[in-house]
Amino acid sequence: MDTSTLVYCAMALAAGCFVQSTVGFGMAIVAAPIVYFFEPRFVPGTITLVGLVLALINMWQYRSQVSFRGLGAAFVGRVPGTIVAGGLLLYITAESLALVLGAGVLLAVVISLLKVRIRPTPKALFWAGFASGLMGTSTAIGGPPMALVLQHAEAGKLRANLAGYFTFSSILSLLALTATGHFSWWHFKYGMMIMPAPILASLFAYRIQHLIRAEWLRYALLVLCSVSGVIAIWQGMAPKFV
Repeated sequence: MDTSTLVYCAMALAAGCFVQSTVGFGMAIVAAPIVYFFEPRFVPGTITLVGLVLALINMWQYRSQVSFRGLGAAFVGRVPGTIVAGGLLLYITAESLALVLGAGVLLAVVISLLKVRIRPTPKALFWAGFASGLMGTSTAIGGPPMALVLQHAEAGKLRANLAGYFTFSSILSLLALTATGHFSWWHFKYGMMIMPAPILASLFAYRIQHLIRAEWLRYALLVLCSVSGVIAIWQGMAPKFV
């Protein structure tokens, strides 16, 4: 593989990891379109591997604030959400499902801006995990539902619990990708080659995260959720214009 391709992909993933380490999620939103442009074979397998390492690093950095008990309901919801999405895709197209889910995310953002507060109860976390499974399976961006439920949490707890959730979901995704032939030694090898840049970006973000105000963090979350919703709608609408 051309060295410049690896460098560009590493830079894109570093930028995505910096955003996710600062805000709590968003690596795939920032990096995936750029990585796909330079090396489509890195999506989704190599990006998912980087996402797993990033989640593990972030979870370790904020380990004192991770609440696995609180995340249990989200873990439980993620599995049936993924299964239901797989079943739905047997009857409807991925584009149709992405369109509906993208509109749902934008609606949730609007509700959040209207000062409606969603408390992170076990029931809310279960349905957030379920919606994340649906969205992650159809659009490869599963963070927004969890981010919207946890948006009012203290910054460290927000980052910690999103990292814990992404660790679980990334492992599930890698197992599924391996079983279906979409993740192999090739993806792992090149993932390890570009890994230093994302790791350094994550460590740098950890050094400066204390400078970010809580209100900035919440609005950054809502912006990223809005971007993911627009991307999902675009994925749903694009085939109609081709």
